Amino acid sequence: MKFISKLLVLPLISILMASLVTLSCFGSELDSKLKNNTPYGAHLNITNQSDLESKRSTNNLSSTLTTEQNKGVLIVKVTTLNGEHGMNTSSDFTVNIHANGPVPDIFKGNTSGTVVRLSMGMYSVTTSSTPHYNSSFSNDCNGGIMKVETKYCNIVIAYSKSE
Repeated sequence: MKFISKLLVLPLISILMASLVTLSCFGSELDSKLKNNTPYGAHLNITNQSDLESKRSTNNLSSTLTTEQNKGVLIVKVTTLNGEHGMNTSSDFTVNIHANGPVPDIFKGNTSGTVVRLSMGMYSVTTSSTPHYNSSFSNDCNGGIMKVETKYCNIVIAYSKSE
């Protein structure tokens, strides 16, 4: 007899457990619908929307700052050696940065250096070619960079036409 009563109780318990799970699922959905349909909830949503937009703009600014702070720095200096016959200056040459998200990625060369921010990874630096000028690059003009690292790329562009 005890065995039969246990057999009857087990299905009853499983039905009750299934009902509780169903109620808890529908209950949370019902709670969220009730909150959103009340005038008070609607007023809160408008207030929260403006708060949310304010937070978004603040978060975008801070994420931009954080993104810039998490980039490596490459300082690129371009020196031009004209000898007796060359006429070009460093700004006559275009520097290209090949990397993950370089800022800037293309710029005019200068002797004081251009600060380039790079995402972590491999990079290389190239220059535009001009007849009778040869470019030489320091070791840090290509390779890998970490997000908190600073490297210095020195490019020397020399006039080499024989007269």
